[in-house]
Amino acid sequence: MANDTVEVPGARLHVERAGDGPPLLLISGGGGDAGAYADVVPPLARTFTVITYDRRGNSRSPFTRPDASITPATQADDAAAVLRHHGLDRAHVFGNSGGAVIALEMVARHPGRLLGAVVHEPPLVQLLPADSAERRELDHIGRLARDGHVMRAYAAFGAMTLPDPPRIFLSPAGQAVIAAGTHLMLTAGDLARKITRREPDVMTRQLRNAELTLRRELPAFCFDFQPDLAALATATAPWCLATGRDSVGKPYHTPSQVLSRRLGVPCQEFPGGHVPFMQHPDDFAKTLTTILEGFAA
Repeated sequence: MANDTVEVPGARLHVERAGDGPPLLLISGGGGDAGAYADVVPPLARTFTVITYDRRGNSRSPFTRPDASITPATQADDAAAVLRHHGLDRAHVFGNSGGAVIALEMVARHPGRLLGAVVHEPPLVQLLPADSAERRELDHIGRLARDGHVMRAYAAFGAMTLPDPPRIFLSPAGQAVIAAGTHLMLTAGDLARKITRREPDVMTRQLRNAELTLRRELPAFCFDFQPDLAALATATAPWCLATGRDSVGKPYHTPSQVLSRRLGVPCQEFPGGHVPFMQHPDDFAKTLTTILEGFAA
């Protein structure tokens, strides 16, 4: 694994690269950390040059300006900048959740950069009726974050997205315990890092990203953003939507089906739920490879 830094307007991106073969850029969702894909980089790197990165403002990719944009359009430009930095004219792209919204913007804004794109479970609840259950669920999480209950919102977010979430995630009392415990864990992590001078692990980094994820990215991606349907309908790059077999009824499943029908774009299925690259890394790698090879057929 080779690490690098890419300067983009308003941020400095931490980028990781592994393997050899056709380039494949993996864009992470909420939490924006390359570590989300750690389990699937080794199997994918046997076929592809795999590039992952921490998204702007997340983990090891600090903002360089306090007013830096975090919109999907800006982050699609970041992804294109990562490819340019590596001297790549075009690449395959896989994006999950919020990363899928960014991948969708790449299809609309940078189709010439794409060998193919897989847009996995973008939480585009703005495509659904205002009174839909999926939209209400994300509204609730967003309201908790806006009211200052970021870690309670994060607990609810985890209960929604994680496979088989611990029971404590599912009740308000349990969420309060998670919030308190998270604060203590981060405080202890700060102390341990000062003593050992070691970098925080993926979970600690993800928790540190919670405020950006829930107070800024959630509204920017799920409520303010409107996909460019005209550009997507006429995109020259091959692409597809995708969902998890176990994600039916979740806020990120129905929008994929709606967009697939509206644009006449295929919707593929992955094993598992919202994070198949964590649940079933080998099966995920095989499924993704099959889809990407199909683009070139």
